[in-house]
Amino acid sequence: MTRLLAALFLLMFAAPVFAVDGPGNIRLDSKVSSMKKAGLGPVTYPHKLHEKLYKCDACHPKIFKDKHGDNDINMKQNMNQKFCGSPSCHNSDKAFPLYMCDKCHEVIKKGAAKK
Repeated sequence: MTRLLAALFLLMFAAPVFAVDGPGNIRLDSKVSSMKKAGLGPVTYPHKLHEKLYKCDACHPKIFKDKHGDNDINMKQNMNQKFCGSPSCHNSDKAFPLYMCDKCHEVIKKGAAKK
């Protein structure tokens, strides 16, 4: 049990930001222009990791619609306790808090070429 908790801790808090899309990951970049204004890059949501930790009905359809692209996820919504900021997700003691931006967003390096 202790090893399982240590592994979960490493996955949730010490793992590097998911910078590359992999199997089971969902890239959220529809708001890329506003993200750039905030100095942040897109989010690669580790859906496969969440599938290992939770049952589908923990999030679907209560928090997220089942169809990719049907959720208008943005930080204003998250901060208003919707989507990732739901009281049962990153606005709770179950996961890292929303203000830890680099846990989800790719970090834009200063001096990087603008596109």
